[in-house]
Amino acid sequence: MLLPPPPVGPGGEDSITTSEGVRCSQSINSSGGYLDLGIAGGDLSSAYSNSGYGNDNDGAPQSAVAYARVIIPLGEAPTRLNCARLYELEIQKLKAEIEMLKVGLE
Repeated sequence: MLLPPPPVGPGGEDSITTSEGVRCSQSINSSGGYLDLGIAGGDLSSAYSNSGYGNDNDGAPQSAVAYARVIIPLGEAPTRLNCARLYELEIQKLKAEIEMLKVGLE
């Protein structure tokens, strides 16, 4: 029986694009170990037809199996990109622009 491939992670990414078009994105997936649980199943018609039990798919037994696997990454964790500093700089810049616009209106 073949289990489905391990998931690459449920997350996604955080991203920021500045007003000048600079874009930074970072994964929000964990780089640590995790537990994968699931159910795999299907019919056994190919096993029965290949083994001489007959070719009738209607009478083929169904199978299902529950599984659990622990994924443990080996080696050093990769350096993660942190966009927080770029985000803070963009917020400060936008606040300064708003202040300049307010001063210009007075």
